[in-house]
Amino acid sequence: MVLPDQDSPWKDLLDRFFEAFMAFFFPAAHAQIDWARGYEFLDKELQKLTADAALGRRAVDKLVKVWLKSGEDVVALIHAEVQGQRERDFTERIYVYHHRLSDRFNQRVATFVILTDGQRRWRPRAFQYELLGTTLKLQFSVVKLLDYQARWAELEQSANPFALVVMAHLRMLEARRVPRKLLADKLELTKLLYERGYDELTVIGLFRFLDWLMFLPEDLQHEYRDEIDRFEEDRKMPYVTTIERMGIEKGLQTGLQTGLQTGGGEILLNLLQLRLGELAAETKAQLLALPFERIRELSLMELKSVDELRAWLRAHQDQPLAN
Repeated sequence: MVLPDQDSPWKDLLDRFFEAFMAFFFPAAHAQIDWARGYEFLDKELQKLTADAALGRRAVDKLVKVWLKSGEDVVALIHAEVQGQRERDFTERIYVYHHRLSDRFNQRVATFVILTDGQRRWRPRAFQYELLGTTLKLQFSVVKLLDYQARWAELEQSANPFALVVMAHLRMLEARRVPRKLLADKLELTKLLYERGYDELTVIGLFRFLDWLMFLPEDLQHEYRDEIDRFEEDRKMPYVTTIERMGIEKGLQTGLQTGLQTGGGEILLNLLQLRLGELAAETKAQLLALPFERIRELSLMELKSVDELRAWLRAHQDQPLAN
């Protein structure tokens, strides 16, 4: 069961549950879309228009064609992006994509951004400049996952699968440096998949996301598997069997290794920041400069702190590669 993209299982979630995504995070916009007419993903077209490395790499972005309730043939394009870390020129990049998409398709474009980073003060909402009497402004819709910490009761009561996605992100941010707590949180949220009455495909899709996001050291991962096996046996609901879980984990690892060869240090950087938190600019630069052999070596390590990462980088900075 290989994930469809090495960037992030967020893409898999949006592919599976796009309508639920819009309903949970952007309900006002969701209400204006004619979901009975379906929707169409235009990711290949998006990739062609945004294949400019100078604009930076995104965690996840999707382009979706929808029909609006305001008219029989009223079409709109939705550009949805999930951003996992602070980016200096983020708002300008969003504007560039918006302009390119509007020009290419000759359609109205609505942009929706999910911020999954741990920095409360970073809240990009608009791109704007003024020059010689000319003013340009693009304002887009933004949701910061950290804001849901004050809405935990709402998350517990919601049946929307993205409520559990947000709960997992918040728990991961709180417990990422405390593996035992992360194990307990991951077990609690995995059991919620069954208790909320989701169908089998929804359970499996969300399980894949939890297993990627709430990364555990190998010994704790074994404990996690054993506990879920017992839980499924007691409930007589073997939605995610042991064999299937092994397939998911193999798929995640395969996707990671494929991504390391093509995306290199940027993919590794994103994964490490999910585990360890925001890294210093100097540490980021060192990671991005690593050769592929070192990137692969580091990706297989179970680093538990930023200090361990810095020590590894110091030890390998000038060390020759083995033949």
